[in-house]
Amino acid sequence: MTRYGFIAAAVLAAGLLAAGTVQAAELRIGVVNLQEVIADSKAGQQANQDLQAIVKKLQDQANDKNTKLNVLKQQLDKADPKSGDYAKLQKSYDDSRNDLQQFVLMGRQDLNQRRQELLQPIEGELGKVIDQYAKAHHYDFILSRDAGGAIYANTKYDVTKGVTAALDKDWPQYLKQLQQQQKKSAAPAAKTSG
Repeated sequence: MTRYGFIAAAVLAAGLLAAGTVQAAELRIGVVNLQEVIADSKAGQQANQDLQAIVKKLQDQANDKNTKLNVLKQQLDKADPKSGDYAKLQKSYDDSRNDLQQFVLMGRQDLNQRRQELLQPIEGELGKVIDQYAKAHHYDFILSRDAGGAIYANTKYDVTKGVTAALDKDWPQYLKQLQQQQKKSAAPAAKTSG
């Protein structure tokens, strides 16, 4: 069980104990699959499309570098090891191979960073949406299926689709606020640089 699982279990147990004389049937508990919400939401789908475009661009560049490497390898294989050009070809091949390896490594790092940049605002807004959803639908607890908060939950407690719909409804407003904040922060910068 993860750290979040222990925390969620402790919170649930504390809530049940605090309820004291309240009957368990009066507690409203929901379970949400956060990964599914992100994957199925419009924001998550857009982030996935953006990531796929980045992956394709990186893959095309890596394929181009690999093709050039293969051409150098073929030239190297055909060259006479005793010729003066062989050392130059070997260096070009080694440099090209190192360049490809470095490109792949940096590409992975860039992709991971970009994934974080795309998912961070969605995850942040999702926390607010779940809070609003719980209050609007009078839930006492909403547990995360994927953070170890619920090892098993009957499907009647699953609120994933409702949370996804709430995120989809909320996301355009969030983007609008974000754009307004970016315009406000860009305006003073433009004044000071001019």
